[in-house]
Parts: sequence; C-alpha cells; structure tokens
Amino acid sequence: MLSTRLLTKFNGCKSLLKPAIPSIDRVEKSLNISLPYTSIERNHKPFAALCLQRCQYCSTTAGVTSKSDEAEGNILKRVLNKVGLGPNLRTRLRVSSHLLYESVADKTNYLTFFQEFDMPNTFNSWFLVTELHVWMLLLRAMAEGPESGEDGRFMRNCIVEAMWGDVNARAKKLGSVSSSRIRQQIEELSEQFQAALIAYDEGIMSEDRVLATALWRRFFAMNCEDYNKIERLVKYVRVQVLMLDQLSREEFLIKPKVPWKNLDQI
Repeated sequence: MLSTRLLTKFNGCKSLLKPAIPSIDRVEKSLNISLPYTSIERNHKPFAALCLQRCQYCSTTAGVTSKSDEAEGNILKRVLNKVGLGPNLRTRLRVSSHLLYESVADKTNYLTFFQEFDMPNTFNSWFLVTELHVWMLLLRAMAEGPESGEDGRFMRNCIVEAMWGDVNARAKKLGSVSSSRIRQQIEELSEQFQAALIAYDEGIMSEDRVLATALWRRFFAMNCEDYNKIERLVKYVRVQVLMLDQLSREEFLIKPKVPWKNLDQI
C-alpha cells in the first residue's frame, strides 16, 4: 500500500513530507490507492531523482516506458499535487514570474540606456526602459500558452502584477507627490503601457521599419533624429527576443535564468 510509511522510505523524503503527512493520508484514502510494496521496493530510488524522472514538464527522453512504471508515476504525481509538492502549481509559476521581473528591475543597467539614448534620469525614463524589457518577457511567456487558464497567460498576468507593484512602491518614494497624484500618474502609465504593448507586438511581427517606428513613438517619445540610435535599439530588441525564444521551458518558467545582454555588448 502506498502509505506515508512507504513514502518516507525514499532518501530525503521523510523531512520533506513531515508537514504534509495528514494530507497524504487523506489523499491516499480518497484515491483508494493500492500498490504492492514489491513494486515500490523494486523501483526504490532517492526521492529527488524520482521527482526529476516522473515530474518533468516536457518529455524528450527516448525509449519505451512500461505501463506499470507510467501508472506509478501518475499516482505519485497526483499525490504530490494534492499535498502541494507537485511541480505544476500556480504558486511556483507566480514565484517564477516575480523572479523574471526582478531580472529586469535589478539587473538592467539603466544609466547606460539614459546615456546612450540621451534620456533624462527620471521616473518616466526608468519606466520606459522597464516597460520595454517587461514586454519582451510577456512575449516569451505567451509562447507557453496564450489562452485563459494556461501557464503562459497566467505568468503574463503575474509579471505585469509584479511590475505595477514595483511602480507603485517607487512612486510612493517620491515624497513630494501626493497619493492622488500618484494614482493619476499610474493610471496614465497603465493606458500608455497597454498602447505600447500593441505597438511593440505589431513591430516585432513585422519588418524592422515597423518596429523602429513603434520604438520612436513610445521609447523616444518622437524626439530622436539620430537614426543610428533607433537602429541600435531595434537591434537590441531583436537580439533579446531571440535569446528569450531560445530558452527552454525549464529555464523560463521553472527556474528562470535570463541571460540579458548588456546594451554596450550589442
């Protein structure tokens, strides 16, 4: 019987499952699980290795899996998901979304952008740079499922939520600005953000001239006569979008590792 006693025989599993033992017992009864002990013993592996083998998002391994192995894997997945230890939890995706946003807010060299594109060191300039990078993250997120209820759309919403939380916190640090004025500014930024997403989406799916026009209108606020700077930003966006597109699902959704390229390297 697949019980708490047998689960804890996996190396390193006892301490992990200790807080969830009551939940496992309830799940076991509700699922009416009946699995011979010999089957568990025959496939006895360290718990971490078992999770890695059975709980992958994408299956790219070669070979044939037996029906008994597949059944055991599905049962273990259901048990882990029921007690909150499975990999497909929205909580994990929400954490990953905040980590992705932090990869922008904490690792982008804003001063380089301000200097290279003659931007004033202001809150609005910071938002324009952040907005551009967040849009690229949203573009990659939607590749994981754009429909309602799918991981990609959920992550997109979480990334946007993280961005507005940061915007609100930074705006409040501007002590000379009243709360009503902050709310008004955020509402204005929200409208501009929605328009920017549409323009950038159209640009990335079209030729460079269309993307350049979108960047000139939004990022440069139609105030840039140096075509070399616009061309450089277009190239920067294309390179970053390609980099994001090449990230695996694991590298983007599960354990975010976004190797953003510095502007001075492009």
